[in-house]
Amino acid sequence: MPPRIIIVGSGILGLSIALELQQRFQHRSPKSHPSITIISAELPSQPSEWIDDPQRRPSPDYASMWAGAHYRPIPGASPQLRLEGQWAMDTFRRMRRIARDTPEAGVRLMPGIEYLEDPPEEYCRLRTGDCYAGEDDEFRVLDRAELPEGVTWGCRYNTYSLNAPHYSRWLLDQFLAGGGRILHRKLARLEEAFTLSEDGSLPLVINCTGRNFDQDDKMRIIRGQTLLVRNKFDKTITRQNRDGSWIFLIPRPFAGTIIGGTKEPGDMEMKPRIETRRKLLEDCVRAFPEFVARLEDFEVVLDNVGRRPWRDGGVRLEKERIGEGKTVIHAYGAGGRGYELSWGIAQEVADLVLASERSKL
Repeated sequence: MPPRIIIVGSGILGLSIALELQQRFQHRSPKSHPSITIISAELPSQPSEWIDDPQRRPSPDYASMWAGAHYRPIPGASPQLRLEGQWAMDTFRRMRRIARDTPEAGVRLMPGIEYLEDPPEEYCRLRTGDCYAGEDDEFRVLDRAELPEGVTWGCRYNTYSLNAPHYSRWLLDQFLAGGGRILHRKLARLEEAFTLSEDGSLPLVINCTGRNFDQDDKMRIIRGQTLLVRNKFDKTITRQNRDGSWIFLIPRPFAGTIIGGTKEPGDMEMKPRIETRRKLLEDCVRAFPEFVARLEDFEVVLDNVGRRPWRDGGVRLEKERIGEGKTVIHAYGAGGRGYELSWGIAQEVADLVLASERSKL
């Protein structure tokens, strides 16, 4: 049977949406659910296949493979931040279940700590016991005695981190085991997806391309460089400096710890910068001596560079008709928040797909 649903892109949003749709349709109609196909120029693979072979590594534009991937809430009163906050909490709920039921997926629950040198007002309004990351997050504002020198606000809460490439491959394996299809192909434009049905019928296309073929003038690229080290840690820590820069530690299940990181809007450099690596390590020693106290004690595994597709105004999540009988559901532009918003976005896209299916009846 030709595909009825085509998802373009196998980043974290495309993979999560594919699995969410598959599970929804199987639950509703196990024997007659539509076929779902992912089309992508790159597909997730285990890091063991490419860490030591630069020729096999994912490109920086396949940003989901290079993510640090932990959940750090961003409070705010704008409509977009409130919407993202709900998506993040929905994702937190699902990630907790994945960590509990399928530890092989590479998701781990752990404490999260944040230190802010110059906190925005929305942080200062938070109180111990508030819901910050999600239900039962045990959120607590830190006492002054618990704050490092130079930090004026901090908190502790329950969160998760994950091994980004490992988890993405797990999602793909779950999708394939459920009967999903993969087409390893680079499209020149989104409209090509409508030509792939063998009988000439038009599929529903879900656009998870990240940059949307550079057709959206609101899209921006934010370059991020981090490091994977073998040294292990037991919690995520994020420190925002007064100048707006960040330093963070993200334990990576099965692999070590991610040290980060940079946020470089408009920087298209694909290769890691040696000077950035050294600065990240030096900043880490200075900010988190309880992790590693000397530069020579780091065991660096890999430099990570990802070109995150960020959209001015937030994620584009909407249905669009682009021609007679041609419907696209757009879901792209999450920037550095793809993993932490993934299941919330996937649920909303699935709602749109199911509504489209009902309208055909």
